[in-house]
Amino acid sequence: MKKMWIVVADERRAMLYLSGALREPFALLQTIENDGDAPDRELETDRPGRTFSSSTGQRHGVGGERSTRRTRQEGFARRIAEEIDRARKAGQFDRLVLMCGARMLGLLREALPAPSRELVLVEVPKDMAKHDEPAIRAHVPQETWRELGR
Repeated sequence: MKKMWIVVADERRAMLYLSGALREPFALLQTIENDGDAPDRELETDRPGRTFSSSTGQRHGVGGERSTRRTRQEGFARRIAEEIDRARKAGQFDRLVLMCGARMLGLLREALPAPSRELVLVEVPKDMAKHDEPAIRAHVPQETWRELGR
């Protein structure tokens, strides 16, 4: 029988579940907390950067500033992805279900190494991190269970 992990995450925490048979409850394997909530003043500025135009000599603002919140979210997504990849290498699962809000799903998808990303069976773009296991189970598509032969 194939082992499937269900990864449920938002910007604050991630829960890693192991699925049992179709009607059995999930087993909570691990909870990862985002402990990067303390503000980092070096990453935050109150004004955009400034530069001189080489053709006119005038100063203008430079975009592309990144907020500390976005930086912390990306770092948290990398931590989750590292844990998933470590477990993949150890053979702890065969397939993945990612269940996250759209922003976190995109960050996690980007952070996952290709070998782990290839094991994603389905992505559920829904923030279920504050829900209990039966509610999470209800949002796993039925075809997921057929794919696993359950």
